[in-house]
Amino acid sequence: MKNFFAKLDRKYLKIATYAGLAALVTVFLGYAIYKSLPVLGVLKKLLDAVLKPIVIGGVIAYLILPMVHSTEKQFKKMFPKAKWVRAVSVFLCMILIFAAIVLFFALVSSKLITNINFDSITSLFETYSGELNTMIEKAREYLEKLNINIPNIGSSVSGAISSVASVFSTLLFGIIFSIYFLIDGENLAKYWGNVLHKLLSSRAIAKWKELIADADKCFSGYIRGQSVDAIIVGVAVSIVFSLIKMPYAVVIGFITGFGNLIPYVGPTLGYIAVILANVINGFDLRMIIIGLVVLEIIMLIDGNILNPRLLAGAIQIHPLLVVASLLAGGAVGGILGMLLAVPVGAFLKLQFEKWIAKKEPPEEEPAEEAAPEGQN
Repeated sequence: MKNFFAKLDRKYLKIATYAGLAALVTVFLGYAIYKSLPVLGVLKKLLDAVLKPIVIGGVIAYLILPMVHSTEKQFKKMFPKAKWVRAVSVFLCMILIFAAIVLFFALVSSKLITNINFDSITSLFETYSGELNTMIEKAREYLEKLNINIPNIGSSVSGAISSVASVFSTLLFGIIFSIYFLIDGENLAKYWGNVLHKLLSSRAIAKWKELIADADKCFSGYIRGQSVDAIIVGVAVSIVFSLIKMPYAVVIGFITGFGNLIPYVGPTLGYIAVILANVINGFDLRMIIIGLVVLEIIMLIDGNILNPRLLAGAIQIHPLLVVASLLAGGAVGGILGMLLAVPVGAFLKLQFEKWIAKKEPPEEEPAEEAAPEGQN
């Protein structure tokens, strides 16, 4: 046995021992993670349930903060020593925004109802009711061949309904969080500022402040400017289309304005909405052409005059980076990701440019002086 251990190479024996211990540790950690998966799943659900409303509340508060500040200034002129000014300003702004949204959707729904011909829909249904029943039976047979039964479809529908209810509840709690952020935001900022001063160094705090300032520069300039631009475009399209007697004018204006929050999406949705509105209302090629031309004129004015002025303070990025950011944002976060993609791309571009600016170019080696003639 002594001869056996004597013949072993101690270097390779040490390497083999470390490799074996690393393998054992890896297996142990993998087994521990496998056993803790249910716990991690519960933690993930808890974090999703808590973080989503907080993030939504923070975004809402960030967007309407300028409106709250301007309202608060007006109240302070009249009541300089009142402590309730901030809370009243927040609730007043929330009520005004909520009333504007309700009024807008009421106007859209009334326009839809007045444009829909219920008599023609009823007669159409009565005419094709037999064919509709036949189609339903054929669909049922086809689903049975695919081993898809009706109860499963019902459970899918109920799951969709529960998902919609979850979205509305998340939005409701997000609004509640936004109200608290707006009312007590300064105290929260002071509290977490003190916590960070205890935990981080002065250099780290300065770096974080610089990052927050850069993020605010990118996000505030873009998101607020783009939101105002979307509202103006939506209102302009609605008014102009109403004047030229375009069917579903307000609906087209809403679709175009909402789509204008995302670069290149607003005009595309607007063109599609114009075509569909005139196809549904009875194919009118003349009105389609007029609507497309009018919408193109509005988009040209917006793209060359209005939008550049509203986004003058935002970071300008190349159109290729805009498209790449939209693709990445859509893949990661869907519509919300596309809404935030451009300011995130601008923020990353700004950080990359700062990092490049700090990099000093390599020092060039001095050129060797040529020897004078006649010397070896």
